[in-house]
Amino acid sequence: MKIASQRPLFCIGIGCSAGGLEPACEFFQQVVEKTGAAFVVIPHLGIEHKSKFSSILERYTHMPVHRVERDIKLETDHVYVLAEDRMMMVEDGYLKVRRRYTREIINKSIDIFFKSMAKAYRENGIGVILSGMGTDGIEGIKVIEDHHGLVIVQDPDTTDFNILPQSAINKDDPHAILPPADIARFLLRHLKIDNSLKLR
Repeated sequence: MKIASQRPLFCIGIGCSAGGLEPACEFFQQVVEKTGAAFVVIPHLGIEHKSKFSSILERYTHMPVHRVERDIKLETDHVYVLAEDRMMMVEDGYLKVRRRYTREIINKSIDIFFKSMAKAYRENGIGVILSGMGTDGIEGIKVIEDHHGLVIVQDPDTTDFNILPQSAINKDDPHAILPPADIARFLLRHLKIDNSLKLR
């Protein structure tokens, strides 16, 4: 008999665009402990070809990796990667997925997810910005902070494309600015401390 999975206490949203695959792999290589969190990766992807982001990422983590094309329940210590031509929100413990509308010429998938995560998880929502171009995610991290969540940004000096992380730093006041591996270690410490406080 399958035991019902526990709803993740934390949700970690990871937004990236150009140059984001390598730092995402570096991040997940360091996540070697149970966390009590679900990890949701929102990369900007071309819609012409099926993305290999999730299949590459699963080589760098022991956690199950899901390519998200339709609604799916969030589980603790699982990784969810948004598929191309999709938008998603988190609601009632599920990732709710729809197709990207043709009128959505500017990709706002990170903002859409971050805003929904902030409302659903409040202080237990964590937004991470990695390498990328553009400004998608900037509105979202503001909503995360408004709900007392955590925001961490990749150090622009360690990125291939620094416009997105630099914009996040300029527009916001992230809790930490670190290379990808150090972001993971920072989060592991944060989650361990936060979990122990909530269990008291």
